[in-house]
Amino acid sequence: MLRLANPLPQYGGSLSKYIRAEKYYDLLSSITHDIREAQLRAKFDPDLYATAKARYLVVENGFVRRDKLVDLIHDEGAFSERVKMVMYFLFMFRDRRYREFICNVVGQKDGKWDPTVFSDTHSEFFEHAGGRKAFTNLRQFLFQTGIR
Repeated sequence: MLRLANPLPQYGGSLSKYIRAEKYYDLLSSITHDIREAQLRAKFDPDLYATAKARYLVVENGFVRRDKLVDLIHDEGAFSERVKMVMYFLFMFRDRRYREFICNVVGQKDGKWDPTVFSDTHSEFFEHAGGRKAFTNLRQFLFQTGIR
């Protein structure tokens, strides 16, 4: 039997580090062209860069690529609602733990979200990935970006 590789991304950054979305926006908007990873890393806080790399950046052969997210940020020219939504989607999509939480806990079989999930702690879901802090960071990110 031929087994296909999982096409979903498998990035895994820290879920227990909370950094405001605007800081990621600042990092992403500073990318004007493909840039050496070391150059970009040197300009920003190490935790910010490490989590941005896992959540948002496309890095190939030591270069951070100017991709569609960076193009959108430059086209919008601001930390707009569209930019927030795309950043939120990428953050949740690229990390398997958040992706599974959104799909399996927040998302219901009828295709609707259960917003009451965010009033509970659900730290047990993130037990091996930061626990309560990981859940609190997710909830804070959702409230900060206006998604709830």
